Amino acid sequence: MYSKLNASKAVLFLIVFAFIQLNAFSQETCKVLKPEIAGKYTGDCKNGLADGKGVAEGTDKYEGKFKKGLPNGQGTYTWSTGEVYKGSWSEGKKHGDGKFTYKANGIDSTRTGIWKNDVFFKAKIENPYTTHRVNGIKRYTVERYSDGEKVTLTIMKNGNNNSNIRNFTFFCSSGMTYSVGQKVGYENVSFPCTVRVIYTTTNAYNVASIECEFEVEIKAPGIWDIELDN
Repeated sequence: MYSKLNASKAVLFLIVFAFIQLNAFSQETCKVLKPEIAGKYTGDCKNGLADGKGVAEGTDKYEGKFKKGLPNGQGTYTWSTGEVYKGSWSEGKKHGDGKFTYKANGIDSTRTGIWKNDVFFKAKIENPYTTHRVNGIKRYTVERYSDGEKVTLTIMKNGNNNSNIRNFTFFCSSGMTYSVGQKVGYENVSFPCTVRVIYTTTNAYNVASIECEFEVEIKAPGIWDIELDN
């Protein structure tokens, strides 16, 4: 009885030991084929190569998806010199949508767009502004005229300046107020900025009051003109 129990324990020990050794061996032989990140790897493996989600670190570091030993899919690569690329990879190269962060003359800079075979191909065009609220306003325009740091506002009705305005509030998240003729605005604006306009006026036929509200986030620097039409 005693010998059988000892034999069972010995068999169990051998099975556990073999499993541990096999697991250790599989981890040791899971290779990353990009030399700069081939020092240490933790993650999914397939056929001895990094495949799936993982973290690889050598001179540089990469965290994300792998395929056949190379970064492939979405991932973040950090160079030893501090640059960071976050985006799409294919066969170990930047490929697809991505954002590259680096320093230019000591200033933090970014390059966002489309990459092909590790080379920046073209910038990704984003909407320079986003409207959040449009209430009681028939039409509006938000236009950038030139370089600068200003936002101006004009309120129209039936093609003319609207002089029948009450409870007027014009707010910009940065800058200082100024006025030129019928226009009011903010100068020395830091972008991105949020502009909010609230007022009460009459409708096009001057027979009823309407509550108007407009809010827009302007992302790109410049001299901007906002025109609201009732």
